[in-house]
Amino acid sequence: MPTAPAPPLAPRPRPPHGICNLPKLELLKSLGADVAIDYTKENFDEQPEKYDVIFDAVGQGEKAVKVVKEGDSVVVLTGAVTPPGFRFVITSDGSVLQKLNPYLESGKVKPLVDTKGPFAFSQTVEAFSYLETGRATGKVIMSPIP
Repeated sequence: MPTAPAPPLAPRPRPPHGICNLPKLELLKSLGADVAIDYTKENFDEQPEKYDVIFDAVGQGEKAVKVVKEGDSVVVLTGAVTPPGFRFVITSDGSVLQKLNPYLESGKVKPLVDTKGPFAFSQTVEAFSYLETGRATGKVIMSPIP
């Protein structure tokens, strides 16, 4: 279960950990995770260490709540929400992107885009099939309707 390291804008009380499979361990470290756990070899939800905040980007919130400290949070981007988790959804008229732009331009925030795309609009089924394989790394991009 890949999880995102602490956002670069958030304070880091301790080194961020990340969870992914073996091919993505180095990528996770390059994104700022000081500790990367291979979920194919370790059950992260059975480890004794508890975490302050967990960002679940792949729908494993029910496992994440097992290792978050009491009173702390699991931020769920997709999938089921199990208390104390909550869903993180952002909508914007573009003003949020304008605020993020300096961080993008400076490299403090780096978008991660899967190299297989962009998919043409006519390849929508193929794009979703690719997402369902779990092999995508980052966002899968689709071209707008011509």
